[in-house]
Amino acid sequence: MDGLLLIDKPAGMTSFDVVRRVRRLANTKKVGHTGTLDPDATGLLPIVIGQCTKLANFLVLDQKEYVFDVCFGSTTDTLDSTGEVVATGPWEHIDEAALCAALNGFLGTIMQVPPAYSALKVNGKRAYELARKGEEVHLAARPIAIHAIELLAFDPPSARLRVACGSGTYVRSLARDLGEALGSLAHTTSIRRTAIGAFHVDQAHALDALDPELFSSYLIEPLTMLASVQGHEASEAERIALGYGQRITIDADFALDSAVIVRSQDARLIAVAIVEEIVEPGRLRLKPKRVFDPSGTP
Repeated sequence: MDGLLLIDKPAGMTSFDVVRRVRRLANTKKVGHTGTLDPDATGLLPIVIGQCTKLANFLVLDQKEYVFDVCFGSTTDTLDSTGEVVATGPWEHIDEAALCAALNGFLGTIMQVPPAYSALKVNGKRAYELARKGEEVHLAARPIAIHAIELLAFDPPSARLRVACGSGTYVRSLARDLGEALGSLAHTTSIRRTAIGAFHVDQAHALDALDPELFSSYLIEPLTMLASVQGHEASEAERIALGYGQRITIDADFALDSAVIVRSQDARLIAVAIVEEIVEPGRLRLKPKRVFDPSGTP
């Protein structure tokens, strides 16, 4: 059983809790997830199963979308509503016009300090483990990309926002920084991931609704799973060469070191390859990274 399963994660579960549940339902240990969600966050969690666990790195998941609620006037140690309130401040001066103006300042590439309560490692230990012990956690600011951010609703002191962002963005930190930009404090009260890469939460399944007898019908097959990756239709000679692990030279304009999905003329997945060399403009050499048999199985 190989494929991609889209889950609408409920609140109160870690991403690995979902993996454990799917392992039991699918009766396999070959299950993993891409794109961790906080335990109290809900929404889209892609789960890879079987040999597709080895293809997760080739998924194009660099853009994510979240809808989240922010409460102005207070902040917590975790930057969300699960934590202890550590400071309060004024919020009455914030109006819709000021909020929308502040949002514009977050567009593009910005620097962001991750939350102390995060899975990032500090001297070999998870930051949240140190924070729970009361130790000070110092994390360096790093660049993130905000593609779009908009106000959906404003009911002071709360606001609902939608953000489209790149990988590595922490919505809790975004709320904190928005509060500071408005001369206040802020924390999130809910976070829901609505999209990741080409996949949307509307395509996802509720975990409790999964039927073990119908499990294979929920899976997105490997070729469809990788549809957003650039591709090449192989000739029969190229298919045979790739089957032996040999490099092939093709006419294409893909970037050096980028991934390429190689499919057969009857739309079967043959291999995932990497552009190893640009031989000349418009011509390049592919090195197979994972080869599939004629049935499309790794």
